[in-house]
Amino acid sequence: MSKAVAPAPANPRRRWYPWSTHDHDNPAIKRFHDDRTLGERVADDIARFGGSWPFIFLFLGVIAAWMILNTIVIGRLAHGHQFDPYPYIALNLTLSALAGLQAPIIMMSQNRASARDDALAAHHYQESQKMERLLENQRKLLDENTDLTKQVHDLALQIHGLVARA
Repeated sequence: MSKAVAPAPANPRRRWYPWSTHDHDNPAIKRFHDDRTLGERVADDIARFGGSWPFIFLFLGVIAAWMILNTIVIGRLAHGHQFDPYPYIALNLTLSALAGLQAPIIMMSQNRASARDDALAAHHYQESQKMERLLENQRKLLDENTDLTKQVHDLALQIHGLVARA
């Protein structure tokens, strides 16, 4: 008889949209995350969405819709007088403006990510120093315990020797 295997629990953090709020378990990250200004939060959210698959698909859809709307729909309704005829100069201008605005916002977010990584590294270093001190104290206690155990063993041997002579 075979056992039914339960499906692995879904990751509660993983969502189909990457700009959702994330839990920050590490205290250094939580502290860093909580101290953000409005501009920093906006930059982080824009960078998170701008670097996602939903953004790419949405963007491709907008570009395709722009081309179809200008070439077919407006071309037929306006009898060939499209708003932005091929080679889509207004679309190119819009894409360039978007790229010009999005790049510095993403760079701001990357700078914040770098600062967050530095804060996390500092936190890990402090934690590792604490662990090193704990290990050193444990080693000292173990050495003291070993010395005491040897002394008890030596005393036990002396007692056995005295009892055996008597």
